[in-house]
Amino acid sequence: MATHKAAQKKVRFDYEAMRAAATSDNRAIRKRSFVEYFERFNEFPSYLFDNEEKVDEKLRATIDDLLASAECTKDMRAGIDALLRRLPY
Repeated sequence: MATHKAAQKKVRFDYEAMRAAATSDNRAIRKRSFVEYFERFNEFPSYLFDNEEKVDEKLRATIDDLLASAECTKDMRAGIDALLRRLPY
């Protein structure tokens, strides 16, 4: 019975692993980490990038990859829209 409860328990959030994946040079890894982050927190981890003066290139590429993806849900598109409104052009 305890094993069943443990399986149902939410996996602990590992910030360092998420940060490494979300900032990876590999576009597929970044995209997957953004999807997982969104599914967990209902937002995207833009705070990992320097977006002070312009949108970070990796972040922009990840947004483009998400928008082009069949797995990009209506909620994710709304999250991307909200994110883009907060970022500089």
